[in-house]
Amino acid sequence: MKKNIFIRISFLMVAMLIFATCEKTPMEKAQEGYDASMVIPIVFNATGPALALQTKVYDYKVNYHREGSVWNWSADGATIQSVSDDKKTATVLFDQAPVSGFAQVKVTETTVGGVTSPEKVFQVKVNPFCPLAIEGFEGTWSGTDGFDYGTHMLESQVVTSEGSDTTIIVTGLNFGWIADKWGEEILDGGTLTMSIIDNGTVSIPYQYYFTTDYEGDEYEYWISGSGTWDNCGEYPTMIIDYVLDNVTDGYELPYEYYDFETFTATLVLDDGKGLATAPALKTSGSEKETREFKKSRR
Repeated sequence: MKKNIFIRISFLMVAMLIFATCEKTPMEKAQEGYDASMVIPIVFNATGPALALQTKVYDYKVNYHREGSVWNWSADGATIQSVSDDKKTATVLFDQAPVSGFAQVKVTETTVGGVTSPEKVFQVKVNPFCPLAIEGFEGTWSGTDGFDYGTHMLESQVVTSEGSDTTIIVTGLNFGWIADKWGEEILDGGTLTMSIIDNGTVSIPYQYYFTTDYEGDEYEYWISGSGTWDNCGEYPTMIIDYVLDNVTDGYELPYEYYDFETFTATLVLDDGKGLATAPALKTSGSEKETREFKKSRR
């Protein structure tokens, strides 16, 4: 009797297992019920830069997939140079200078059912770009250097020469501040290599910069930074943000003594005219109250 009961229970369990196995999961049910032709589309995930330089090329992308859909690209104030085979990436050439200063890149999705979405519009600020060959960076640049605290923004001159097809050699950055405001004499160095990038930016890789003397002790400084250059005005200009790393004592200037992240040099290629062509000094007027510095050496 017990054996028969056990056999019946076993058959019942097997039957339940078979039934459960045949039952579809919610995901399977949803997939079976999905009909791409019935979708009302919207371009919900697309990316691309909001800032572009005239004459340069940028990619705009749709970052999702819908079976059977086609994406359609257009532009106002720019040119669609090419579209990828899957229609999800457009390569856009900003070959114009829009009167408003902005171009628009647009994309729509058309589903397998023939329904087209509203336009997804990228509003793109187009900055003018005026090329400058690497040899055009050579010369004397004049302007200001420091940070906007009291009299810590000083007149400055740097001298540049060509280093390679993509770099220039810069001498003189921060010379005035380190001597006049930090009170240290430069014993060695003072020349750095800066990369010139054809998208209007510059880069100073982390590198040894100079060794100074302060009250008989020597201090070694390394430098790093980045910035922009422009050649659309009367003279080429550069704005360079940078920091000095005192590797001897282990602190960074200007941040660890002042509430400023970087030094900023604003420079104009002066064409031999010296400071007459430099921007006006950027100062805060009168000297501010002395702050409580994070370190006590100054």
